Amino acid sequence: MADYTAIVDAGASIVEVLRDNMIPEPIPSPDMIGLCSPAETGDLSLGLYLYAIKENREYRAPGVMALSLFYIMTAYSNADYKQRAYDEHYILGRAIQVLKENALVEGIYLQGSLGQSNEVLRVEQFFITPDDMQKIWLFPNVPYRSSVGYIVSPVLIDTFGVGGGPRVG
Repeated sequence: MADYTAIVDAGASIVEVLRDNMIPEPIPSPDMIGLCSPAETGDLSLGLYLYAIKENREYRAPGVMALSLFYIMTAYSNADYKQRAYDEHYILGRAIQVLKENALVEGIYLQGSLGQSNEVLRVEQFFITPDDMQKIWLFPNVPYRSSVGYIVSPVLIDTFGVGGGPRVG
């Protein structure tokens, strides 16, 4: 079980899967895949944005909080307007394929505290309604881009570290 860094470690683990399978084609450099807000993409070609976290009540154990992490994955291209959508769809198509092929993230891909605890993350694509997608993309002066939704779970966090240890009855 991981510590409080499990949330960032889960995102870094998904990024690692994408980097391992998308470099050098269709993305030339690992630095072009990362975690980012759609409002601040920098020079990324593929970004993951964590927009919601929900407690996963299906998994219950003493001293453990299980979370489901909700991401949108978005491709970005700096090409001119005639080529931009083609590039972004090409990148997004390969990224969708990679995450389908790696629906269980484990072993060498797990980063930080997740790797130390040998967790297994399940990565599932899910449909985000157009209305919900618009709500996620409510950034001023940022044009909407095609995006895909993913749930990553269970992300397990040790809660015994909160408040000094387990409760004594």
